Amino acid sequence: MDKIVYQVEESREGRYFLAYCPELVITGFGDTADEAKTSLRKEISTYLEDCESMGILDEVLIDAGFYDNDEVWMSSLVTPPREPKIEFL
Repeated sequence: MDKIVYQVEESREGRYFLAYCPELVITGFGDTADEAKTSLRKEISTYLEDCESMGILDEVLIDAGFYDNDEVWMSSLVTPPREPKIEFL
């Protein structure tokens, strides 16, 4: 699987911490912010591995707003895609 860059939003609910990936609609929970982010990474990894094993990873990422910038799959919420360079000959 290629490297994937996604957004993480953090919040606190009572005594627990949440880490949320809005592109994939996945949440991780923990007693600390770091535990919540670790939980989120595990949840995302499991989800994406399942998508890859079913042969739908690229489709899922594109539908979630990711684009391939030739190095990584980048979330358009993190860095919007560049406008295509058009040259007239």
